[in-house]
Amino acid sequence: MSWSLDDFKKTSLEVGQWCWGTMQGAFNEKQTISQIITDAAIGVIPVVGDVTAVRDLLAVSIGMCRDPRKRAEVMEWVLLVVLVFALIPVVGGVIKGVGRLALRVAGDAAKDERLLQEVVAYLNRLGHGDAPKWLRSLDVRSYQAQIIEKLKNFCGTVRRTIEKTLDSHVGTLLPQQWHGQLQTVADGFGALPEAADKMVPKALDELDNKIRVLQNAAYDGEKHAIATGGKPKVVRESEAQLEERVRPHTYPVGPFPARPARVGGPIEKDLRAEFGRQIEEGWPDLFYRKGRMPVFNDEQVYLSIASFHGKIVAADARQLAGKKLYRAFGNAGTKASPSEAGGFHAAAYWGVGNAPRTAEEWRTTAAVLDDWNANGFLVVAHLPDNFAELWPEAKAWIGKISEQYSDTEPLQYLEGGGEQLLANFGESLTKRISDIGKDVKKANQPGVRTEFINGVRFDFYKTEWNDVERVYGYGKDAEHAEDVGTRKLSSDEVRAK
Repeated sequence: MSWSLDDFKKTSLEVGQWCWGTMQGAFNEKQTISQIITDAAIGVIPVVGDVTAVRDLLAVSIGMCRDPRKRAEVMEWVLLVVLVFALIPVVGGVIKGVGRLALRVAGDAAKDERLLQEVVAYLNRLGHGDAPKWLRSLDVRSYQAQIIEKLKNFCGTVRRTIEKTLDSHVGTLLPQQWHGQLQTVADGFGALPEAADKMVPKALDELDNKIRVLQNAAYDGEKHAIATGGKPKVVRESEAQLEERVRPHTYPVGPFPARPARVGGPIEKDLRAEFGRQIEEGWPDLFYRKGRMPVFNDEQVYLSIASFHGKIVAADARQLAGKKLYRAFGNAGTKASPSEAGGFHAAAYWGVGNAPRTAEEWRTTAAVLDDWNANGFLVVAHLPDNFAELWPEAKAWIGKISEQYSDTEPLQYLEGGGEQLLANFGESLTKRISDIGKDVKKANQPGVRTEFINGVRFDFYKTEWNDVERVYGYGKDAEHAEDVGTRKLSSDEVRAK
């Protein structure tokens, strides 16, 4: 297969999707950068025109760069190692094909014998003489040093290309959130080589175990008689070509990605310049909470900032007047600890607008992970038009809710997109809200309890939702690596070796 302009454009488009998902905007810049990354990857493939090798290697490696949890999973490394074989000249492409097929080993004798026939037909197609004998002699572990070297070179090439591009003119044209996402990919290409010395041997052992199943399976052969117009007829072993495509195990990426908020470096400097003055004037400290988020390469980030998508606006009591707020609270669930109606006094999250009517609406648009809140109750605040006179010191940050991912398996992904505020209503008022919430939880009765706190109306009630936990956000995020097979050539079909 040779590279065509259509192949290059298609692969470049896919690279953009793997790096940025469905993020909108900056189309021309994204297209240019994707093409540069694709071109760099083409340069390290020894077989000119191996379109699938470039595409698949970029798909899997970028997926592992964006999701640090994948870098701890042996089976993710098995697929990566199989694809890296394509970087070894001459024999590497053959081993890659055998390895892709070997990933389908099921431990079922009948199925594995049929798989062996596919492998042998594939090897016959490539012209490797006695295919069963070649397969029995294959020892993938002997290629360990080459695999590690080739992987590190590949990652270094792609990382340098991305970082050079980010510093170029086209990189400076990217919006900050696009720049941050691509920097995450570049950082991942720095982390993969660091883990290679530990994970590649484990991956090769796992791959070797699968290949040994095929090596030990019985093979009776499958032959075709070819009419030549005379006698005797020519007999040849059946052949098959490999048909493969990678559907990488990826994080879903939606329309509301988190704001880049890494601790340290130029991003923090820009954030402090943007929010520092208001924080000094009494707005909630957006830099108070630090933690790790998988979507940011598991690096330290400012969690409060990353909980927002896009612009974060500082609002005082006058600007909050007339708004309706809601907050979920409840007892402990299967994953979450108990939650309070008032939250943390210095920085409590409240949804903005009408309260959600269903558990699905709440979980999805507010992006509240099962680990965080088990729900059970809602409190709704009706801020009056004279709110600034009643609660003059109230201050809050308002913006869109970003998408959220769980830290544990199975992966929970919630899209976000609702509006939230991060508020400082003062310690005494927050405690009053929480105390009433505790009474409501203890009573556990239907109906609405209405209280006025310093002139502001609060409605507390039980949600009666039964589908709160382990339901929403657990879609099919993990794609199968075994999406590979063979197509047997017909008895009169001839393909170049």
